Amino acid sequence: MADDLGDDWWSEEPAGEEKAEAQVESLTENEVHSPLKAQGHRDRKKRPHQETKKQISQAKKDESHNAHPDGEPKKKKRRKKKKMSEHLADAAQKPGTSEDLMALLHKQYQGKLSAIEMQELQLSDKSFLPSNSTSAPLSNYLKSCIPKWNNLVKKTKPVKPNACLLLLVTASAKRAVDLNRQGSEFKGQCVSAKLFAKHLKIQEQIKLLNKNGAHFAVGTPNRISALIQTDGLKVEETFYVILDWNWRDVKLRRMVDMPEVRQDLLELLRKHIIPATRNSEKLRIGLF
Repeated sequence: MADDLGDDWWSEEPAGEEKAEAQVESLTENEVHSPLKAQGHRDRKKRPHQETKKQISQAKKDESHNAHPDGEPKKKKRRKKKKMSEHLADAAQKPGTSEDLMALLHKQYQGKLSAIEMQELQLSDKSFLPSNSTSAPLSNYLKSCIPKWNNLVKKTKPVKPNACLLLLVTASAKRAVDLNRQGSEFKGQCVSAKLFAKHLKIQEQIKLLNKNGAHFAVGTPNRISALIQTDGLKVEETFYVILDWNWRDVKLRRMVDMPEVRQDLLELLRKHIIPATRNSEKLRIGLF
């Protein structure tokens, strides 16, 4: 067949090497520019989110400025917690009653003792002396509650060994010394004893009590419990147990507000004083 004279048979195509170079250049351009394009695409996606954050932040600042024209945000006031001494100072200074003592015992031992043991802690009103409702001094309070004290002292001279007619329980040795002095008008001519750790060693106190009992004794719960447990003191011979309930120290704490003293006091009552009170018609408890 004859050639078609209309074709450009004389046109030259690029050689194989030139074509390969052109393809390489084109591929290289695409590889270089494609990551940049992808990065630009991600940046465009992030920008609206970033701008939204800025707008929200600016809106909050504007609200704060509108709420406080001076430009200073209002500071929140922190409520200061009251110290224990402040709570005690604000509390009404009511004298302790037998109901207060029973409530404290119930709170301390509820859930720790059986129902029968809890029942054994209950005392009737007959087991208590009148409370010190007028905040009278010690001698005046004891005179009003125990008017026949002098007759009792005369009948019990000498006192039986390891016996104590009146036992005054307080929080500390210093307070015990003060009470012993304050009670001098009430005591009169009787044998008295100081039952706390800083006065004498427990062995020395046991020897003294074995030799001669005391009409009037003042001490701390811990030492009194130790003396009872070692038979140095027998509460079966005691007529009156007075608790220094209403006195407060410099921090306005009562004896029952001091954790270590409260524990010793309640154990003394539970193990020794209350059982002796239930078994004896003569033993009575007073809250001074």
